[in-house]
Amino acid sequence: MTEPSAHTPRVMIVDDDTEMRALLRDALEREGFRVHEHAAAEGLMPLIASWAPHVVVLDKVMTGSSGLDVLRHLRRDHPETPVVFVTAFGGSEVEAEARKLGAAYYMDKPFRVTRLLEVLKTVLGQAAAEHVRMANVDRT
Repeated sequence: MTEPSAHTPRVMIVDDDTEMRALLRDALEREGFRVHEHAAAEGLMPLIASWAPHVVVLDKVMTGSSGLDVLRHLRRDHPETPVVFVTAFGGSEVEAEARKLGAAYYMDKPFRVTRLLEVLKTVLGQAAAEHVRMANVDRT
């Protein structure tokens, strides 16, 4: 594993399952991501504002709040931060709601960690391209 730099992608994992967070953290760090974990909606928004993740991996079911509620707040307060929405309690209605609320990607649990890595790289690439596009628009 290489040392993170200022340009290393930052991923926030929001899931109340300690083992899931540890599994994802370990896998993502091995791939060179900087990872921060959080177990609940409480205290999340100030943490996101201060740490400024490049992407959030957000679980639907958490103690105290729904991931869908958190997604609403993220879209309002941090619209530029892509969210990968994950759940073991999904289905087409939950997926439609997550996408309607602005999730960049939706994944049903269980999923392969390699698939999450592919999704994160795609989402980060799309976000970078959008950032460049917006910077070019601002110059005109």
